Amino acid sequence: MRLIDLSDALGQIRVEFAGCNMKCPYCVHIHQPFKEWSVEDVVNFAKQSTTKNVYLGGAEPTLQKDMLPLIEALAGIGKKVILKSNGMKPDVLEKAFPFVEGFVLEIKAPLEDIQGIMVLTGMSEERSTNYVALLRRSIEIAQQKWLRVWIRVIPEFINPKTIQYILPAVEGASEVMLYQFMSNPEFDLPFMGHERPTPSGKEMKELGGILVLKVPQVRLVGEMGKMVMKI
Repeated sequence: MRLIDLSDALGQIRVEFAGCNMKCPYCVHIHQPFKEWSVEDVVNFAKQSTTKNVYLGGAEPTLQKDMLPLIEALAGIGKKVILKSNGMKPDVLEKAFPFVEGFVLEIKAPLEDIQGIMVLTGMSEERSTNYVALLRRSIEIAQQKWLRVWIRVIPEFINPKTIQYILPAVEGASEVMLYQFMSNPEFDLPFMGHERPTPSGKEMKELGGILVLKVPQVRLVGEMGKMVMKI
């Protein structure tokens, strides 16, 4: 397996994988170096930790050919696994379902906005249309357990008008996390002229206020700190 990073901090083991089936122009993972690790390497690392929580993220974990054996092995030693995905491999989510505590899925823009999704993912119209259908299926699977929907707030695509079109997709999620674009340089590259955190904290709260009408909890993350909004 190709790993960008493996760490144990703040009560969570984080396994960050390399490789993705998208070409998002703002993604830092495309350019990051990686190392090869076996399932046994990761499981042995996890065994040495007292924490029960394991987060599988990075670029796109579901592309790793040993992902399912890893998840099953981690569950087998008593770890609680959260699997992050862009949603393009619902078959992997379905197979992982019995062994995970929950999922994190990203929504990049209203699912009807194929042109916007093409810009954000670097994919063709055909692939973007197929991606939306796969993401909808992944959301259906993930909603049956704990599900966090992660939304990276790039103002041209996520704003008070467009967020209304995302509400049907997030309804049924356990929570939504709104991430202020460019607020963490480890997550983002400058994009569409944005080189500093955007939008403002006030605008982030406005978006959270819209979403919290449909989901039990909204987390706001950015330069303004962290905030939780609940119904």
